[in-house]
Amino acid sequence: MECERQNVDDAASLLVELGRLAAVEEWEATRILEIRAEAERRRHTHRQAGGIAVARMQGRGESLAAIAELAGVKVGSVRMMLKAASAHTGAAVQALGEGNGAAAPGAAPLALGANGVTAHDDGAAAQALGANGAAAHDEGVGGRV
Repeated sequence: MECERQNVDDAASLLVELGRLAAVEEWEATRILEIRAEAERRRHTHRQAGGIAVARMQGRGESLAAIAELAGVKVGSVRMMLKAASAHTGAAVQALGEGNGAAAPGAAPLALGANGVTAHDDGAAAQALGANGAAAHDEGVGGRV
């Protein structure tokens, strides 16, 4: 009788641990998705910042080849960064009313902080756009994460 009761207790323990294992699997899958999303958001941010830097250099008359040579990277990397910035700038210009400084109809007004950066409810910061559509940029490369 005692042996049978111990077996029932151990079977119950086994079921509890199997449930806990399943919960860990679910937790792991969720965390992996969260981490992948955060990594993509960070990549996107860095691509945009790099592309904005490329756009500023182009605005000063530099070619993609010259920019690539100066940075010590391939022209394809410079193009990829520029493409990310142009997608960002295009959306920002559209939101600002096609570059005339007026907000697009139905667009929410943007509040500017002391540093000239727009404030968003989600805590993300956007670069303030200059007259040429390129973002204003004050910090050096060493300030990047």
